[in-house]
Amino acid sequence: MIKSDTLESINQNQQTYSDAYKSMNWLTPEKARQASLLREDLLKAIFEHPGKGAGWQFAGTKPYVHEISPGCSLCGNGDWSCLFINGICNARCFYCPSAQKEKGQPMTSSVEFSNPHEYANYVNAFNIKGVSFSGGEPFMTFERVLMFLKTLRVKVTRPLYIWMYTNGILVTEDKLKCLRDNGLDEIRFDISATRYTLDALKKALGIIPHVTVEIPAIPEDLEKTRKVIKELYELGVNYLNLHQLRCTPFNMAEFIKRGYTFLHGPGVTVLETELAALDLIRYSLDQNIALPINYCSFTYRNQFQGSGAKKRTARLMKSGHEDVTPTGYIRSMSLCGGEKQIQSIHARLVSKQVDVTLYRLSKDGSQLFFNAGLWPHIEFSSGKLKVSYSTTALKSAVSYHHAFKEVPLGRGKKVVIERMLKQPEQWFEGNQIHQFGREFVLAESVLAGNTTGHLPLELLNDIKKYEVYTSGLAEYY
Repeated sequence: MIKSDTLESINQNQQTYSDAYKSMNWLTPEKARQASLLREDLLKAIFEHPGKGAGWQFAGTKPYVHEISPGCSLCGNGDWSCLFINGICNARCFYCPSAQKEKGQPMTSSVEFSNPHEYANYVNAFNIKGVSFSGGEPFMTFERVLMFLKTLRVKVTRPLYIWMYTNGILVTEDKLKCLRDNGLDEIRFDISATRYTLDALKKALGIIPHVTVEIPAIPEDLEKTRKVIKELYELGVNYLNLHQLRCTPFNMAEFIKRGYTFLHGPGVTVLETELAALDLIRYSLDQNIALPINYCSFTYRNQFQGSGAKKRTARLMKSGHEDVTPTGYIRSMSLCGGEKQIQSIHARLVSKQVDVTLYRLSKDGSQLFFNAGLWPHIEFSSGKLKVSYSTTALKSAVSYHHAFKEVPLGRGKKVVIERMLKQPEQWFEGNQIHQFGREFVLAESVLAGNTTGHLPLELLNDIKKYEVYTSGLAEYY
């Protein structure tokens, strides 16, 4: 029986790719079985290798050896803002997901920031700890990059890790020194955009504190990439990030021409690129190359980058009696029952001098809303637990379709956080309340694989996507 999420992804991809869908080389059940076995063999070879250093981060969605960069850690923890400094590029990479023909204004989370001071205010308001400059190609608007970099270093007084991406074509030693002198911590080169030449990268070594190579794991370039790994390590490159090719309507024709096998999911990805990335990690271990390498899978990006953005806005939008789940949703819980029982619990909280912002009594006295931190203080012997989930999104202007909060950023600039109900109330009673508490409220782990499964399966499936990450690399289908 095909799972509902699987059917939903397939149907969505059929709509997205419409007429081209039938010409795409979609994974078959037999090939999925074979590919899954091959992936298992690669992972076993990596994690059982006598050389030390292999590990997992972020719910088992990011395999790595040795370590990952500070920027990657900030990304996974949801503390990062990617500023698309422009939308133009001087390379023509076949895998690029968009046209890159419009210079545009700097943008993050669909909000434009032409003024660097307003962007710095945004970084401060949302407690962002890492910023990256992307594009397009940032060096094509170098003065713009410099202006934003200088402003961030002046206006953000807490520690802020800043890095940028480049294809290296316009890199000069003078520009690199200028970036260093104004506080750039890391630079990431896509050497596949320049046929794996290392001339630009070599200029950055010894100037920028951290030099990283970030490339897609291109299947047909596997031998080239193997050869370059050792050279990167010997040069003193700090990190190699390998990411998964993602298919979009813009690059689809080129992917079809190359004969790639397409995987269904929330985004269409390429089978061979994941296997190539794991092969390269194994190769580095076999060759005793101590270069830190991580594989940035789409399931990692889709879950952790998305939840990071939601967490930042949810924290500013939620009420004191609500919580933000590990995946970035606002959870609202209330105990519903007889007025006498609810009033008794309320009186107990008052007597214990619990922070009054962490709970709220309904006007009719039959419902007590409470923060998860108060769970041990609540008597659940009778009554029902009501749980609902909302999501948040950053907007440049108010739509008036949803509840919202405006965040001022100075000089008339503001951003808007909108709140939308995602999961209407779910009801728990009796032992189900305690099972919900054990699995989600009091749980130490945020991995979907660690839930106990005592709740009815249908109910569990309805709520766990709001509470926990799906662990491991994506299933092949």
